[in-house]
Amino acid sequence: MRLTLFVNPEHPPGDPLATRLAEHFEQVAIARDTGYDGVAIGTHLNYGSAAWLPPFSTLTHLAPAAGGMSLSTCMLVLPYHHPLHVATEAAFLDVLTGGRFTLGVSAGWANDEFQLMGIDRRERIGRFAESLDLVKRLWTQHGVDFDGRFYQVRNATLALRPFASPRPPVWLGGSVERSVQRAAEQADTALGDSWVASSHLVDSVIRQQTEVFWNRLAELGKPRPADFPLLRNIVVAEDRATALRDAVPYLQASYKLFDKWGLFTEVVGDPGAADDVPELLAGRVIIGSPEQCAEELVALATSTGFTRLVARVQWMGMPQSTVCRTIELLAQQVLPMVQSALR
Repeated sequence: MRLTLFVNPEHPPGDPLATRLAEHFEQVAIARDTGYDGVAIGTHLNYGSAAWLPPFSTLTHLAPAAGGMSLSTCMLVLPYHHPLHVATEAAFLDVLTGGRFTLGVSAGWANDEFQLMGIDRRERIGRFAESLDLVKRLWTQHGVDFDGRFYQVRNATLALRPFASPRPPVWLGGSVERSVQRAAEQADTALGDSWVASSHLVDSVIRQQTEVFWNRLAELGKPRPADFPLLRNIVVAEDRATALRDAVPYLQASYKLFDKWGLFTEVVGDPGAADDVPELLAGRVIIGSPEQCAEELVALATSTGFTRLVARVQWMGMPQSTVCRTIELLAQQVLPMVQSALR
């Protein structure tokens, strides 16, 4: 099993962002030194009640600390960006890393963000599909002509092209059954494309959706991807009581914001979870001692077959010491127990 650190660039408005950037740099350096092999970054729009660092720029800033690790977005909401911009920024990061970049993309879900962008939320699937198709073509073809409903391109050729041949792999997000099936349909698993379950879903739903993904791939005659990532919330401490004390206030602060955006009512289908600590944590956050976290990860790996843990270890306002503790314990104590149990 491989480890990828999910950098959470979500910070309270007014935070000293230069300090936060330096902390993210330190987090990535610790991850590199303790054996992680990847860095991923989440994205939302930077407005209102949370300052979200821009994904491509932040990954570029973190690249020196990452050393030889892979970089990825997890997830970039494609409808918010023009595909030519995405193709260029991703190609640059792929060149910067020597072919170790993965573009993780989703259709998005937050009503407020679509309204802010002036985009009809009902168009998000169509925009996503067109944008993904066009990005792949721009990476791999010359003189691209594209006549879609939302995007039109004539005789376009990227001068800045990816290092990876024929293109970087793509991770596809999706939180409902049809979107998981669509991910299987859009994925070229031979090139490393895969589906990544939302960290907001509980374990039982992730298990069900993994079966949907595998079954649809089989129907299409596609092999399972060799690299199958799973994005999970995780907090590790010397014992569960310490982990709960140190993490719950920040988990609740982040999820209350997501709740206002409609996450629990319109996406996850778990209204009120943000206000109930047991319900928020159950199946959604792996939290506790190294032994407890390892046990949960072994159960998930056995039932889903995931090969890469994308570990989200930070939430809005969480102290750097708490974040770094999980980064270190996850690599030094949890991962060896998981690998030993899975042999």
